[in-house]
Amino acid sequence: MARANNRKKNWMILIAIIIMGLLYVKFSAPANPYSTARDEVGKTETGGLVDFTGPANKVHGAVDEVLKKNGVSMQDLKEMAKTVPRQSAEGVIRWHTRQILIVMPSDLSTETLQQSLQTGIKNVGGQVITTQNDNYQGIPVLRLDIGFKDKVAGEEVTIISDRVYLSKEKGTAVLPNKSAVKGHGQMAIIIDDFGYSKEPISAFAAIARPLTFAILPYHPFSSEAATKGLSSGHEILLHLPMEPLARAEQSEKSTIGVAMSDEEIQEMTQKAIDTIPGLIGVNNHQGSRATADKRVMKVVLGQIKAAGLFFIDSRTNAQSVGAESARQMGVKTGENEMFIDNSDDVSAIKGKLHTAQEIALKHGSVTVIGHAHMNTAAAVSEMIPELESNGIQLVFVSQLVR
Repeated sequence: MARANNRKKNWMILIAIIIMGLLYVKFSAPANPYSTARDEVGKTETGGLVDFTGPANKVHGAVDEVLKKNGVSMQDLKEMAKTVPRQSAEGVIRWHTRQILIVMPSDLSTETLQQSLQTGIKNVGGQVITTQNDNYQGIPVLRLDIGFKDKVAGEEVTIISDRVYLSKEKGTAVLPNKSAVKGHGQMAIIIDDFGYSKEPISAFAAIARPLTFAILPYHPFSSEAATKGLSSGHEILLHLPMEPLARAEQSEKSTIGVAMSDEEIQEMTQKAIDTIPGLIGVNNHQGSRATADKRVMKVVLGQIKAAGLFFIDSRTNAQSVGAESARQMGVKTGENEMFIDNSDDVSAIKGKLHTAQEIALKHGSVTVIGHAHMNTAAAVSEMIPELESNGIQLVFVSQLVR
């Protein structure tokens, strides 16, 4: 009987030792430095927010290290905080994202760099998710979408942290340089009101010169305008609806108004920003009342600044404080100097472009706004040869902001 009790006691001691050993391994062993981004950093899910900024920054660092080791420098870099609604639950997903243009050195192939990136980012849970031929501001490139995949409450999510564009033009700078511009004047053309209809999207996307698409949120063709605009090499802005002086003229249901609280304005601005993929700036839709209100503009510009975007004042009211407030807050900004299509007549639009040309030749640059109409697309397309022959270079509005 005593022998049986001793055996039982010995087994209990052995089991206790095993359990203690397992607990020691679980809580005392060092973290695996090559775990996935989610395990490595962890994400917060408070208040419906799922924040992947930490893991995205890890991938940024790995990408930068690979580029450095291969002797590759960035020709252009755009950064922004990205926030998108969750698909199957309340709340949003947030991360930091970058767009990088690289001009490949003559002694390095795109295949070699791609493989090096794949290996380097694997250690931080990243991967090259897609590879495809694309355009970057009119430049033919190979695009690598780099990031990671995860699940949030059973919902699969794909986070693109770094969109890397590899230029096939060897050893040359391909972006326009304002200090070495050919010609005598620069003209930035913003096209407002994308999102209402499908036909103008293709018409403007087919224009092989820099254009800036200003896209309204919450419309049937808003996402398509952003996608096609980006893939055809154009720039994307959010065309943010703001209150006009005449309430009867207000065209959008979701419009920032002067009677709203700061919190309401912040929320509405951020939600609108979140709806447009690939945007790098914001301009106002209507807004003759709201852009003249210092409080409203301060709140709107605060959200724009937090998202890493610039602001273009459409100047729908001569009393607008938009650009002035942006400069005071350290937000890069520019101003519309002329609407080119108050008349939908092609010849009238061309006449406005002639006037804009004279301004650019006299002052060095001009920013104008047209609208997503077929006649505007026709007029702009037909005027390009004449503008260029007279010394006008079409540029993106981002090249003129200060």
